[in-house]
Amino acid sequence: MNIPHMYIFDFNNMALTVVFLIISSIMAVEFSRQIKKAIDRKKRKMVLYSLLLALIFMLTHLFVIISAGVPFSTSNFYLFFLLFFGICGVGSYSALSLAQRDIANTSQYISTSLLIAASIMMAEYTAFYIIFREAIEIQPILSVMAFLMILVTSFTLIRFLMQITNEDIYEFIKNYKYTGSVLGGMALGGIPYIVLTSMLEIADGSGVHSFLAPFIYMAAANLLFMLVPDLFGEKLIMKNVQSHLSLFSHNPDSVFRVDLQGYILSVNKQAVELTGYMPNELTGLHFIDLIGGSEEEKKIRKYFMKVLSGETKLIETTLKKADSTYADVRITAVRIIVKNTTVGVFGIVRDITEQKKADKLIEYLAYHDELTNLPNRRNLEKVMASLFIKDEAFSLIYLDFDRFKRINDTFGHSFGDKILMQIGKKLAEVMPEECLVARIGGDEFAILVAGGNQPEKIANEIVREFQSPLFAEGMEFLITASIGISKYPEDTNNLELLLKYADMAMYKAKENGANHYQFFDQSMVDQNVNKFELENELRNAINSNSLTVFYQPKYNATTNEITGAEALARWKHPRHGMIPPGVFIPIAEEANLIVPLERLIIRQVFSQLVTWKEQGFEVPRTSINISIIHFYQEDFVKFMQHTLKEYNLYGELIEIEVTESIMIKKEDSINSQLQALREIGIEVSIDDFGTGYSSLSYLSNYQSTG
Repeated sequence: MNIPHMYIFDFNNMALTVVFLIISSIMAVEFSRQIKKAIDRKKRKMVLYSLLLALIFMLTHLFVIISAGVPFSTSNFYLFFLLFFGICGVGSYSALSLAQRDIANTSQYISTSLLIAASIMMAEYTAFYIIFREAIEIQPILSVMAFLMILVTSFTLIRFLMQITNEDIYEFIKNYKYTGSVLGGMALGGIPYIVLTSMLEIADGSGVHSFLAPFIYMAAANLLFMLVPDLFGEKLIMKNVQSHLSLFSHNPDSVFRVDLQGYILSVNKQAVELTGYMPNELTGLHFIDLIGGSEEEKKIRKYFMKVLSGETKLIETTLKKADSTYADVRITAVRIIVKNTTVGVFGIVRDITEQKKADKLIEYLAYHDELTNLPNRRNLEKVMASLFIKDEAFSLIYLDFDRFKRINDTFGHSFGDKILMQIGKKLAEVMPEECLVARIGGDEFAILVAGGNQPEKIANEIVREFQSPLFAEGMEFLITASIGISKYPEDTNNLELLLKYADMAMYKAKENGANHYQFFDQSMVDQNVNKFELENELRNAINSNSLTVFYQPKYNATTNEITGAEALARWKHPRHGMIPPGVFIPIAEEANLIVPLERLIIRQVFSQLVTWKEQGFEVPRTSINISIIHFYQEDFVKFMQHTLKEYNLYGELIEIEVTESIMIKKEDSINSQLQALREIGIEVSIDDFGTGYSSLSYLSNYQSTG
């Protein structure tokens, strides 16, 4: 058959083919990296990108067919497109799929490269056979050479694609990406020409056979292309080695590298500082030699075997130092894997000695009172819960120390804290070992009585013990305790109620004269409910102005004349009749009603003074008891000024009685308010003077007392 001369290796044709395939190489690299970064729909993207690459290869070969100079048939173009597109799509998918693997084993690498080379060879031969059927004349030797060169290109292409895909630092790969894409495109560009050379008898215009030219070009292109992954791979290895060495050497934690038997191969500087051993002393030492205690040794050996089997867990243990002291450490161990084979273990060891101490301190503070170092309420509830789970009977003693509030008000909280410390110490000394003493808050303590101890016996011991005075800063104090007792499970099996019932019993003891103990009984619940009812009704009484004021005259014993009056608040309950101030005043203080109650009394007193003036009586100076709580209200003085103006009264008609504790506090805000009251004519007197811990020196700043 007479075949026309073909200039298949024409430079212009070859250059255009290479340009197309360089573009396809760049796209393949970008597609592969995008698939690697994708979080979802990876399979879908891989299929799409594979079809796009197959389309580019097909268009490139269409250009090769047209520019080859060989007669071809257009009747089989559809078949050409279908087969070539399908085979190239399979090859592209295989290449992109393998490139996603960080480390591919040798068999996967070889099998995928063979698949891609076979796909390319099959696509090329099928396409050219369909298009150039009349001109085909297979050259066996050249066909074998073509396949081998295509296989070399596939090996290099897959290796390069894997390196580029799995490198995270973009700046590191940028130059290699474009260099590799150009050289890869040049190598791919020679493939259709060496295949055509092996299928046709190619000659130049002089008739001299030039079949070696495409193969020489292909060999040169492959040689250059192979240099890229080699050089890139060496740089990657150096980068990874330096990264791992940096992680090893500059890790803030101690790092030990051990072999499969557990012998230490190398350590970093922090490991030397932690253990106190020199590096050469640690090298060759078995890591078990650094672990203290036989039980810890068993635990660590078991942990090491789990790490070798693939588990990565944290473990805490103790590490024995060179000076025979111990450190608490937390170990994170990971396998060292080379080519899918475990060759050793990295042990990252963190010294947590100080953290352990801090944790113990935090736990201690969480369950102990900071002032007395006694267990706190949380600790008490924890022990109660454990006895509840064991279904063991126990009793709960609740203590409140009488007159302690007056000590705080008189001498301040700092002084009161010293008394509380002595109280806590004394309680701890008299308690049996099975009992738990806890500070609940303020001057309230609780004792959990277990182990067959009798709560009444302990309560009597407490009463007897506190008959002896306490001493603080050279002063002597006699403080008695009001004690309430509840029992589990006799009184209730609800732990929260049990504490509440003991509290109720304690208040009952306080009401009955204090300095003794009281067992809980059900009637106390009803009384407590009545207390809440009274609180609500007192609130309504204040809002509806239902409280009344009685006036107690003040006499001058010498002249037998009335010199003034004292206003006394009274509450006539619609059902219970007259309720004494000793009942409703404490309720008002607990419910934050004392301020509105006292302001109601002030208005009623002012109104009565106006009435006496209108009736022509000589209006006496009237005193009103004011609690310390009122002096912490910023608007108290303004309220007095405004109310005096509202009733058209002078301050000289009013006297404010305050407790001795207000004088002793000497707080600037209180003193300024007392002075402001005196400036508008209101006298200030001390009520119940001498009953507290004071001296006459507190009167030096004041001109009158009551």
